[in-house]
Amino acid sequence: MSSPSPSTAVRALSPHEQMQVKKKKLWEVATSPRKQMMMVMFMMWMSGNDISIFPIMITGQAIYSPLSAILGVDKLFEKVVDGVRDSKELQDEMQNAKITFILHQFAFLAMGLVKCYYLGLIPTNALDWIDHRPSVPVQYSAGFAA
Repeated sequence: MSSPSPSTAVRALSPHEQMQVKKKKLWEVATSPRKQMMMVMFMMWMSGNDISIFPIMITGQAIYSPLSAILGVDKLFEKVVDGVRDSKELQDEMQNAKITFILHQFAFLAMGLVKCYYLGLIPTNALDWIDHRPSVPVQYSAGFAA
């Protein structure tokens, strides 16, 4: 049996190198939504501003997806980094990465709300609330007073 060559042998990482790899992976996950932003914007543009099933589904997905990502942020980052309790530096890095990820998700949520505005689903002026305004009695008079 031949021994593995030095170029193919797997070398164990030092603790410092492991921490650097974990930090790099944290920031890859934190900034991964940036790669999807242009595609989401393109899909929302292509769906149009008509009230029909396709734009409503795209807009609903554009609002639901960031909300579910924000609610699952802890679970997502726990998968990335195991043993984070050991290092204060890694905990701080993880908090910064979580904040960055959440800010990206808020940008997606804002895009979904802007799409709702363009579809006319967000009430923005008084005519949108016309059913909820109290009616004003109108007085009519007919004829002449004698």
